[in-house]
Amino acid sequence: MAKKLGQPVVVDNVPGANGMLGASKVLSSSADGYTLLLGITSNVTLAPLVTPNAKYKSSDFDALNMVGTSGLVLVTRPDLPVKSLSDLIKLAKGKPGTLSYGVPGAGSLYHLAMEIFNLKTGANITLIPYKGAGQASVDVIGGQLDMALLGLPAMLGFIESNKMKALAVMSKSRDIGNKNIPAASETPGLMDLDYSIWTGVFAPKGTPVHIKTKLHSTINQILANPSIAAQYEKMGVEVAKPQSMEAFSKFIENDTAKLQREVKATNLKLE
Repeated sequence: MAKKLGQPVVVDNVPGANGMLGASKVLSSSADGYTLLLGITSNVTLAPLVTPNAKYKSSDFDALNMVGTSGLVLVTRPDLPVKSLSDLIKLAKGKPGTLSYGVPGAGSLYHLAMEIFNLKTGANITLIPYKGAGQASVDVIGGQLDMALLGLPAMLGFIESNKMKALAVMSKSRDIGNKNIPAASETPGLMDLDYSIWTGVFAPKGTPVHIKTKLHSTINQILANPSIAAQYEKMGVEVAKPQSMEAFSKFIENDTAKLQREVKATNLKLE
């Protein structure tokens, strides 16, 4: 991007508050195209919905480009006696409240997806929140945790070496990272279960149109480079197909509305 724009690009990783600190920093910057957010589902659309007194909402950004998506995979300890989501639902219903699942962060997309899974299936699997995916995956492999919903790219090595079992990706279609893992939609009753982590580029609201257009075009050129796409695919990320800024804005609007309905249905809130 620096080469194409003829401008230095500085990456500032701002952690904290489910990514909300970084998002807030961008929104407090001038709307001149010099400060952008590489945002994901959690800090752009979901976190403002589950955080009391959130300082911003998704519509406070100008959406520029979808970059790519990566899957969420439900993995279990190696000795859990299930081979599919159907098996898991049956086991959970037979032993209500005895199975537990881990996710990287309460109030995260992982948490919401599992609570919607519980709601749709009546599985009643108990949440154990973790600070990150690392310890959750260690506990699944070690048998201390029954299952976890985690990002597929980071789990591929463990899955392929049979250190954990992958039951499904929580989406309508199989993931580019591993086509052998079933999609949740292949399970009866879960046809509309569809969750993945998307990544996109955003500017503060009110950024001039000609600046947004130039940035949008530049990012599309970068994503169209086969070597860039190949690098993303190696990481388990599917590069997004080119789309207009208007189409991406509509996607964000629809995603926010969907998540808002689901947050209300599950009563998901950060304390």
